[in-house]
Amino acid sequence: MDEDMISLDPIEFQSEEELYKDRIDFYQRKTGLTEAIQTGTGQLNGIPIAIGVMDFQFMGGSMGSVVGEKITLLIE
Repeated sequence: MDEDMISLDPIEFQSEEELYKDRIDFYQRKTGLTEAIQTGTGQLNGIPIAIGVMDFQFMGGSMGSVVGEKITLLIE
């Protein structure tokens, strides 16, 4: 679900250690994930469901713009 969404850095955030984009690249390589949330839809006993699971291994489960958008899409 929404696999093509990618994190951007529109404000060019930079911590003292490294660029935000570099941190995202690092965690994508380390975990094999693209974001801190995995989402999907399906059915349970014929009832439509939507699920979102945060993964702490990806930047401590940080909520960037893509995570927020994916949660919003699940709710809508």
